[in-house]
Order: sequence, then C-alpha cells, then structure tokens
Amino acid sequence: MARKKLTRSPNSTILIVTSNQSSALYFSQMRKDCRYSNLNVEWCDKYKDLVDFINQAARLRSHGNYTVVWALFDFDDMHATADEVKAVLSFAEQRKVNLAWNNPSQSLWYLLHFQTPIGVVSESRVIDDALANNFVPHYKTGAEYLLTDGLSFHLSLFPNKSKAANNASSYNAMAEKATGLAATNLILLFNDITRVCGPADVTHNQRQLGLKKN
Repeated sequence: MARKKLTRSPNSTILIVTSNQSSALYFSQMRKDCRYSNLNVEWCDKYKDLVDFINQAARLRSHGNYTVVWALFDFDDMHATADEVKAVLSFAEQRKVNLAWNNPSQSLWYLLHFQTPIGVVSESRVIDDALANNFVPHYKTGAEYLLTDGLSFHLSLFPNKSKAANNASSYNAMAEKATGLAATNLILLFNDITRVCGPADVTHNQRQLGLKKN
C-alpha cells in the first residue's frame, strides 16, 4: 500500500504576533478562509521598541508551546529604519523569533497584489490613496476597514497571491538598492505557513472567489 503523502508538518503550530490590529485581522481572515487550524494570530498592542516586541513574541511562543513564531511589524508602527531592523536580526534569531515586516506599512503588501510602484515609496498615505482610488473602493488604513467593508478582503486578494509575490520581488530589488533591506519579506512568512499548515483549502469559498472545480 502506498504511503499517504503528508500535506503539512504533523503536530506543528505557528503563531503570528502582529504590531497592529489591522494586520492581526487580515491574518485572522486568512486563517478562516484557508482553514489553517494550526495557525494562531495575536495582536501585541503594547511594546516599547522592536527589541521589546521580539521579546514579547518569544514569551508568547514559550507560553503557548508553538513550534514556530513570526513577529510581524510595520516600519511605521516601530518608527524603525532599515539599519535598525538589520541590527536586531541576530537577536531575533537568538530568541527563536522570525521577523516579517512591511516598509512603510501593510498597505504595501495589499498594493503589490495589483501593481509594482514605479519607485520606492516611504509614505503610507501615498499607498493608501493608490489603493482607494484605483483598486479597492472605500479602502481605509487601520482596523476599521477590515471590520466593515473589508470583511472578505483577504479572500478578494487571494487569486492575486502569485502576482503579489512577483511584484514584491521586483519592488524589493529597488528597495534594497535604496535602503539596503527588502521593503517586505511576507513571502517568507507565507512559505512557512504553507510548510506548517499545508496548502490553502478555499473550496468552501469557491462561489465568492469565482473559482471552478477542476
């Protein structure tokens, strides 16, 4: 009898600790949409700085006995520079915390589902305006949108996930020349989610996504 192929790491769990409520809501939507039962999301609403944020993520990993933890933050939230982020990478590794980030904000990741900015953008407002005016009617930064008009936001972006990855690669090449650091490394986080949780199961949402069964 042929062995059944494993689709996810057995008995593994992954925790995402976010620096803002909006990111927590987005990944909670993903957890529901993709049926990732072993993915957990926590919003860390109080932290002194990036080091404190990493330490809190490490404590949550230990208390919850999670296999993997990712600390996800926006540069805007941390008031961080690329040099400051690079300076804590080894510390995060020592604390067994994977770092994921968006520079300047999570809105960049959303925009990459539609286009690659023609230049490096440092102001979140520019990205928010591009989303609201060209791609996502009624879009607003922060948690309010994801709690109202954006209740199915992750699901609406899901078909463009591969496009977002390609756009991120192109945009990161520009950002690394300008700042010495990728503007977003969410692809690493998503790859780890797939490794731990297995492929996304969105069959129960086929009508909303407009997908057809093979």
